[in-house]
Amino acid sequence: MVSEKISVIIPVYNTEKYVEKSVRSVMDQTYRNLEIICVNDGSTDGSAEILYRLQQEDPRIVIVEKQNGGPGESRNYGLAKATSEWISFLDSDDTLQPDTYDTISKSFQYNPDMINFSIRVVSEKEGEPTSTEKKYYSVKYSGLVEINDEVIKHTDGSASNKLFRKSILDRYGIRFEKIYYEDYTFTMQYCFCIKKAYYFQTQLYNYLRHSGSIMDETFNSTPRAIDHLYAVEYLYSFLAKHDLIKLHEQVLAEVFNAYYWLAIKYTVLDRRKDVVDCASKIYDKYDFLHNYLVRRHMNGTVYYKKRKRHHFVSVVLQMFFSARWEFIDYKRYKVVRLFNIIIYKKPSEED
Repeated sequence: MVSEKISVIIPVYNTEKYVEKSVRSVMDQTYRNLEIICVNDGSTDGSAEILYRLQQEDPRIVIVEKQNGGPGESRNYGLAKATSEWISFLDSDDTLQPDTYDTISKSFQYNPDMINFSIRVVSEKEGEPTSTEKKYYSVKYSGLVEINDEVIKHTDGSASNKLFRKSILDRYGIRFEKIYYEDYTFTMQYCFCIKKAYYFQTQLYNYLRHSGSIMDETFNSTPRAIDHLYAVEYLYSFLAKHDLIKLHEQVLAEVFNAYYWLAIKYTVLDRRKDVVDCASKIYDKYDFLHNYLVRRHMNGTVYYKKRKRHHFVSVVLQMFFSARWEFIDYKRYKVVRLFNIIIYKKPSEED
């Protein structure tokens, strides 16, 4: 088995409650050839003291001090310090299974461009993760897979459950943007630049959902939900720079539509117009979107509908009767209309 060094980058900001357990989950890995880069992002609690104490126990720990700038910037600092080809990211409130790197090192022999493994969502509060979370973080493939649009579409946007090659990150200048959900832009930029990845369905990363975490805030509505669209804009700009949009237009249109609805669903009410306006600017800027999506205004909702040919008879019949999903004031309903009058309306369970 090949024993390649792995650089594990851990951004740390005011997580004294969790950081020791997190870092120790790396220190105690059965795979020993690790570089543990802890980036203290201007913590004002006891996080730094914990890091320096742990460094006394384990010389593999490298501590980087910086002013507060967010997790993306901290990861970029860690990348600048990393000396390994393989890069792994761990948030300082999450943990890894003890055999994580031993397990995934089995794929080194296949020379993949990326390694992806599954996430187990752990809630600090009572209750199980939602079925949506479980579905999103479950790995859909197994073994060595050739990357194409379908594979990218079914690969989650988290950076923490993957290993990346530093040579590819440097070649394309891929770094984290200073936005919420910066993982998605980083991971998708990378996926569009590689040829093959190795997938493990084993849950090796323990993602802690707790009060104050970004995803906990997201699922309870946030003014930062619009950053989902900023993430899409950064992705498009990157792909345009590298002349890659033309090769992936259809999946990129699907990404735009999905992230528009994600931003709408989780934004606070007084930021909804900002989300709609931001989406319109992206739609108007990138002409290829018009080939796949049509912008519509209906029922107090601005939405993007998949472009397709309509048969004349079908259109005429729907003027008299229709039973379909519709968006009304940005919520999804099963609607039955007769002579364009709603006679039945049931909200989607997803909403």
